[in-house]
Parts: sequence; structure tokens; C-alpha cells
Amino acid sequence: MAERREVPDFRRSWAIIALSGSLDDATVDQVEREIQQLGGEGARLIVDISELHFLDDFGVDMLVLLAHHMHRRGGGLMALVDRHGYIRQILGEAGLEGLLPLFPSVAEAMRGLEDPPG
Repeated sequence: MAERREVPDFRRSWAIIALSGSLDDATVDQVEREIQQLGGEGARLIVDISELHFLDDFGVDMLVLLAHHMHRRGGGLMALVDRHGYIRQILGEAGLEGLLPLFPSVAEAMRGLEDPPG
């Protein structure tokens, strides 16, 4: 008799998106589509914003809303990668520093989301 094996779960649970240019309606739609494709509880999304040339209040609001959306969808988490430190300054000016996990590289973001604090 054949041995029964467990079939791996191939649903997506991690996604990495690199944004460039500016964060606007079109790029927000792209990120939202990526979130919709993420499957399972505790999905992880990394948004690399290192190559964004423009990020205004609308963009910051969208990132915060996307992070909340990830959390509502089964306790998912989202982190930002900013190799240049630009977003840290913007979040600080908006009084939102510490609200979104922020890392200097994708590798560090992956490690941070793999075993989040608290």
C-alpha cells in the first residue's frame, strides 16, 4: 500500500514589492492587488520604497492603511524597506515613526517579520 504524504500548502504567504517613482493611485492599486493574492493567516508583505522619488501625505496614509489591512486579514504583517532613510524622516515629521516596521534591507525585513516582537 502506498504511503500517504502531506501535500505542501502552496498558497502565497510572503510577497516583496519594490516601488519606484512616486506612490500614487496606480502604485497603491498594485500593492493592494498583491495583498489580495497573499493567502493564509499571518501573511507577510515587504514594500521596498528605497527607489521612491516622491512620497507625500497621501502615500504615507496609504502605507499605514495597507499595513492595517494586512493585519485585519488574518494577522498579517507589513514592513517597509528604505535603504536611504528617506521614509524614516517623513514618518518622523508626521509623528508616525515606530508605527510601521522599517528596515534598511529586504533581508533584515524578512528576519524581522519572521519573528516579530511582542
